[in-house]
Amino acid sequence: MEANRISCVLTLLCVLSFTGSKSQNHSLNPAVTHASEGYVDKGDSIQFIFGQQQQVMVGTVKVFLEKRINEIHQVNIAGDFNGWNPNDPRYQMTKINGALFQLTLSKVNLGKKGEVRQFKYVLNHIYWVEPPLEAMNKFTGKDGNTNLTLKLN
Repeated sequence: MEANRISCVLTLLCVLSFTGSKSQNHSLNPAVTHASEGYVDKGDSIQFIFGQQQQVMVGTVKVFLEKRINEIHQVNIAGDFNGWNPNDPRYQMTKINGALFQLTLSKVNLGKKGEVRQFKYVLNHIYWVEPPLEAMNKFTGKDGNTNLTLKLN
């Protein structure tokens, strides 16, 4: 069992031989725009969404989601609102329709109105997903880390 888990984890990080395609965001939900990459503001809540992209970057490794989605058993949200904890069960997403993961959280659980919060997606408790290059809501800190952002309105 442990050998299979390790094999799946290693497979997730394999680089496919075809890496010539450009990154694209093929949204399954027209409400999601590049201005709010990774989430939808629902008024009193934020709906986090992962799995709409064709590919993601984990470190410097390109992962094609269509080919690797079955190897992703869990997606968590880690951010400044939960101490960047990739294992916090309150921020574990639910897999829907076989390819998308989502989680809806009340804005009061994320911070105060007007605050800008930072977050990333974490695959299988280990692999931190880099924000897409085209994301308008990303921020690179003095430490060199780039995160997605959301403003609590």
